[in-house]
Amino acid sequence: MSRVSVEVHIEVQTFYAQQMRLLDALDIEGYVQTFTEDGITDHAHRGEKVEGRAAMIAGANAALPRYQGVAVRHWNDHYLIEEAGENTLNVTYCSLVTRTDAEGKVTFEPTFFIEDVLVRVDGRLYTKSRTVHRDGQAKPVARAS
Repeated sequence: MSRVSVEVHIEVQTFYAQQMRLLDALDIEGYVQTFTEDGITDHAHRGEKVEGRAAMIAGANAALPRYQGVAVRHWNDHYLIEEAGENTLNVTYCSLVTRTDAEGKVTFEPTFFIEDVLVRVDGRLYTKSRTVHRDGQAKPVARAS
């Protein structure tokens, strides 16, 4: 694996900014369109693996009630982006999710370590797979290259 250019790094960060804004706006269909048709999300900490856009939409819609009436924000940082082959990037990063209620009270979700595989299709980035690890697990998941 090799490091990426500044241009690719900016492209990836822009991709995530757009993807997370869709998720934070609870635009589930728009968010899921940022995944490949056969995309996978794997919440490893709870053994929940979802494959394909239709299954992602169903799972996300089931979780929507906990986000009603609050402003949701995904705060991602510490990106490590590596070329993994032609039109494929491996990306790892840390994530914090906040929920702000109508009075301005902020609550925090646990922090997470994320492993994504991004692919370029017709010049656009899509998430091929996402594995979510909740911090606090017995085995550390962070890695450095």
